[in-house]
Amino acid sequence: MSSAPIVKLRDVELHYFAICGRGEPIRLLLEDAGVPYVENNDGDAFFAKKWDLDEYRFNQLPRLKVNGLNLAQLDAILRYIAKARGYGGNGNLEDEAVADMLAAACEDLNVAYLSKVYSPDASKSPKGYFVYDHPSFAEFHLYYLLFALSHLNPALLANFPALSAWRETMSARQGIKAYETSGRRREMLNAAPTAQMRVV
Repeated sequence: MSSAPIVKLRDVELHYFAICGRGEPIRLLLEDAGVPYVENNDGDAFFAKKWDLDEYRFNQLPRLKVNGLNLAQLDAILRYIAKARGYGGNGNLEDEAVADMLAAACEDLNVAYLSKVYSPDASKSPKGYFVYDHPSFAEFHLYYLLFALSHLNPALLANFPALSAWRETMSARQGIKAYETSGRRREMLNAAPTAQMRVV
C-alpha cells in the first residue's frame, strides 16, 4: 500500500441501480479496502431528483455519499477512495501516469463494451499488478470489465496468459474473494438482458 495517510471514510452510501455496471468497480474497491457501506438502488428516486445538483452532480449515477460529500463520476469516486485508503501512488510521476492511462483505457473499453474491444498488457509489479505492489484504483475497473466481457465470451483471455494471471491475483484478494462468494453481487450486469448471455 501507499505510505499516504489513511483517511477514515464515514457514512458511506453508494447510490446506483440494482446491477453491476459502473457501480461494481466501486463495490470491489470498497470491499477490498474493508470500508463498510450501504447501498441504495432506488432508481425512481434518482430520476425524480436527478436535476438536484447538490445530490446528483452531472445528473448521473453512480453517486457516492461519503464524509458529507456527494461524489459523481466513476473514476473520481475510485480515486477518492484510493487516496483515502492508501491505494494511491508512490510519488513516482511515471507510475501514476501509468495508472491514469489504465483508467482511461478502462473507460474506452467500457464505452466499446459490446464490441469486446480490449488491449492486453503484461503486469509490471513482481506481485502481479500493473503499477504498484498493490492494485491501483484503475485495476478494480479493469477487473470488473473482464468479468462482464467474459459473460459474452468465456474464452476471452485464453490467449492472454499474463492478463489471466493478473485476474487470478485480483480474485484471490481477501476482500474481493469474500465479496464474490458472499452472494451479494448483483445478478444483472447492466439493464440489457442480452448482455448476460454468451455471444461467442
